[in-house]
Amino acid sequence: MQTVLRVLFVLLLPLAGLMTVFGQDRIQLMNGETIDAKVVGQSTLEVRYIETRKNGKVRERAEPTEEVFSVTDSLGRERIWYFYDTVFGNDLTIDQMRWFIKGEQDARAGYKPLWPMVEAFAVGAGLTIGLNLETNGLFIPPLTAAAMSLPRVHITPGSITDPLMEGDEYYATGYARVGRSKRVVRSLVAAFVGVGVGLAVRQLIINPNLDYE
Repeated sequence: MQTVLRVLFVLLLPLAGLMTVFGQDRIQLMNGETIDAKVVGQSTLEVRYIETRKNGKVRERAEPTEEVFSVTDSLGRERIWYFYDTVFGNDLTIDQMRWFIKGEQDARAGYKPLWPMVEAFAVGAGLTIGLNLETNGLFIPPLTAAAMSLPRVHITPGSITDPLMEGDEYYATGYARVGRSKRVVRSLVAAFVGVGVGLAVRQLIINPNLDYE
C-alpha cells in the first residue's frame, strides 16, 4: 500500500506544479509592470497577493489599489480597478489607459537609447579631457542627464508588439514616459563612465607627458 501511495505521489507532483504555475493571477500595474502571483484579497485600499521568491520562500505582499489597473484571475476574468474621473486626475478612459500602459510595457521591454548613451559618454569623456576638470567633471553627468530628458522619444524599431498601436497618441505617450526615464538613467550612467575614462586618460597619459615636457 505504501509503495502504491509513493508512486501516486511521484506521478501527481508534476501536476501539482503545473497547477501552481497556471493557477496564478495577474496584477496589471499602472506603470506597465505586471505581477504574476496568487491574489488573496482585493479592496479599494490594496490588492494583497502571495509571492513565491526564486529561493522557494513564500511571502504575502500588497499593492495600493490606486496603482493597480486591473487584476485578472487564473480563468481569465478581469476586474478593473482604474476608473475614469478627471477630479481624481484620471483623465484617460479605460481603453485609452490600456493603450497607454501597453506603450509603457513596450518601452520597458524594447526601447534602446543607444545613441543618447554614446553622446553622454562622449560629452563626459570629452569635457573632462579637454578642460582638465578632474573632480569637477562629476557635475557633467547630472547636467547631461537633464538635457536628455528634453528631446522627443523615438520608438525603437521592432519594439511595437502590436502594429495596430503605431500612431496611437495614448500608446505613444505611455511609450515616451518610460522611454524618457530609461534614457535619462542610462545617459547618467554613461556620462559617469565617460568622466571616469576621461580622468584616467588625463591622469595616466596626458598629464605625465606634459610634466615630462
